[in-house]
Amino acid sequence: MPGSPATPHRPKQRIVLHADDFGMNSAVNSGIVQAFEDGLLTSASILSNAPATLEALSAAGRLADASREGTLLSHARRAQLADPALPFDFGVHVNLTQGRPLTRSYPAALLDADGFFPSIAALFVRLLAAPRRWQTPISQELAAQVALVCDHGLRPTHLNGHQYIELLPAVSDPLQNLLHRFAIPVVRVAAERGLWTSTRIAGLGWGQRALAAVKRWYGVRFGRRMRAAGVSFPDGFFGTAHAGCIDQVVLGSFLQSAAGCRVAEIAWHPGRRPADHPCHIAGWADPLERHRPAELALLTSPLLAETLAAGGFALGRLSTLGGDVAARHLAA
Repeated sequence: MPGSPATPHRPKQRIVLHADDFGMNSAVNSGIVQAFEDGLLTSASILSNAPATLEALSAAGRLADASREGTLLSHARRAQLADPALPFDFGVHVNLTQGRPLTRSYPAALLDADGFFPSIAALFVRLLAAPRRWQTPISQELAAQVALVCDHGLRPTHLNGHQYIELLPAVSDPLQNLLHRFAIPVVRVAAERGLWTSTRIAGLGWGQRALAAVKRWYGVRFGRRMRAAGVSFPDGFFGTAHAGCIDQVVLGSFLQSAAGCRVAEIAWHPGRRPADHPCHIAGWADPLERHRPAELALLTSPLLAETLAAGGFALGRLSTLGGDVAARHLAA
């Protein structure tokens, strides 16, 4: 209308759809690849010490080529969601709770009787008793995990922890130097908005909801530390306690809580049926294997694109948060 003030352009909110556990086994890898090719996944983090790590690294290269060439089956849906013309995000999923360490000098006190990493609960108790005693070997092990990914030609755009180990003080203390050493610009901060509501909607019990609240408390502390160190992270993160149980209703709760976030991240755990890709490797039991196909189905469903578009969301990248560091990575 003549004489009326121009309506200001409202930038779309960006959503990063991220998959953990890339490399865990062939069933998980196959699901993650399908979620990129047929679905809207934009990011994944690699388990460096896992049985199918090399398979995942090879797949990451093929996915990068397909994205660049515009040959993904989901290309049209991605275009409708203003998917940026940027490489997919591939980072490192540092791990101290599953499989065996990469470093030979890793202390036996932080392993189980069979030489495997302990459960997250056992690790928490051991590190709580002596939070500074093990920082050097932990730092060396995490560095070896990041270096393996880098040595195979992949420059990590981000870092996060398997079973949220980065929130443990004995792990987060050496993490800052690790990020600086490898010029990794973005981390995950599990200080989730709307957590009490989304865990209720997901049908989680009181014990699981209480554990999620503890993670959030540690996540807030971790976020303050990362912000003070100049490390970037999304405005919102979702999926702290929802591994294997993200459905359309839970997703709606996430998106409602993400309103106002410039960039938000949702952590998914897709995979194919384990019967199609059997994996019986000691130390690598997958408690989510029966639930992963449902998340894969949602990630590849046309309904996901419709839901994101209706909420005013566009696809995003973690790499855009890293400023100059990310730019150097992408240019290299």
